[in-house]
Amino acid sequence: MNRCGGTAYVIDDDRMDRKFAKRSLGKSQLFETVELFEGPAAAMQHIENVGRPPELIFLDINMPPVTGFEFLEQCSAQIESLDPVPVIVIVSTTVNPADLERAAKFPLIRKFLTKPLSEERVTEAAALLN
Repeated sequence: MNRCGGTAYVIDDDRMDRKFAKRSLGKSQLFETVELFEGPAAAMQHIENVGRPPELIFLDINMPPVTGFEFLEQCSAQIESLDPVPVIVIVSTTVNPADLERAAKFPLIRKFLTKPLSEERVTEAAALLN
């Protein structure tokens, strides 16, 4: 796969998961920039400050105090108004059928991947940008 360029965000409350995701994204060499965020509020603040949204967001589901799903419920309209509209990929340590069902209700969510985020999974997610 060719380099996508652009930016990918990893939004995950777990420091080791963020570190592993950054390493896998770096190995893939698909993105010019990788930004790591401990929670969705910091990511949205960054978008507002920078003015340019990421092409791809890896979003953890289980984060306190706001889950990935709660974040999307609160911010879907704001995210959909971005240009370009980021592709959102849910990442989770488990594949809970209830989570898969809930994810299907969000048009912004394009894929559901399990952690850890490997180089192969990064490539799989980046393919959604084409």
